[in-house]
Amino acid sequence: MLKKILFFLMVLIILTGCSLTGGYDSSKAIKRGDITILHNGVHNLERFEQFLEHLANDQEDTVRVTSYTKEGDPIFEDVHFDGKDIQYTHDNSHDAFGGQDKGQETDVCKNIMSSVNDQNEVEYVLVDCIKNGEIPLFQINEKEAKK
Repeated sequence: MLKKILFFLMVLIILTGCSLTGGYDSSKAIKRGDITILHNGVHNLERFEQFLEHLANDQEDTVRVTSYTKEGDPIFEDVHFDGKDIQYTHDNSHDAFGGQDKGQETDVCKNIMSSVNDQNEVEYVLVDCIKNGEIPLFQINEKEAKK
């Protein structure tokens, strides 16, 4: 009986340790400076605005947009401007339910555009991309965009 209890405790400790170190939860993403898309809004939006400023001034910069699936798995979108082109990487390899499309996709784009849609949300879209034409990055409500 003691062996069973010890075994159960060891398994519990191992599982707890794995779950604490294995994930990239939203608090880590926000602390790291990712533009983090959550149900309660966008965090670190000022960092994205800084990136757009650097883009307008032909200054090299990199940002990461992190969103989460319903199950809490992170989806990463890395956007790097080298002073000329925007290198884009979409990484859903951490999505447990991503199916056959899991992995990384890359593209090279020329610019980022924003527009307001019918729901008064500002949409940010990579444009003039070699493979995909346009790639939606994220959208936020217009009030949040003006903060």
